[in-house]
Amino acid sequence: MQVDTKLIKLIEFIKKDLARGKGIGDLSETDDLVEAEVMDSLGIMKLILFLEDNFSIKISDDDLTLENFRSIETIYSLAETKIQEGGRTS
Repeated sequence: MQVDTKLIKLIEFIKKDLARGKGIGDLSETDDLVEAEVMDSLGIMKLILFLEDNFSIKISDDDLTLENFRSIETIYSLAETKIQEGGRTS
């Protein structure tokens, strides 16, 4: 089985930058990040910058839904969709 480096980078970012100091132990890909208080409006903005910089994609206003940022799984799915759509768009 091949390890997806994009997913690993995403998980590391969420654990080290967004969940740090919030008393969160392990996070699974399906854990609700909003309910766990890992994801808030500032966290979403940091995450968008991370995704755009590291995955060469553009997150549009239409993508800014709570469901797209609820879990590692949904965030990764959004990033993969954007990558398949061709990355950055104006």
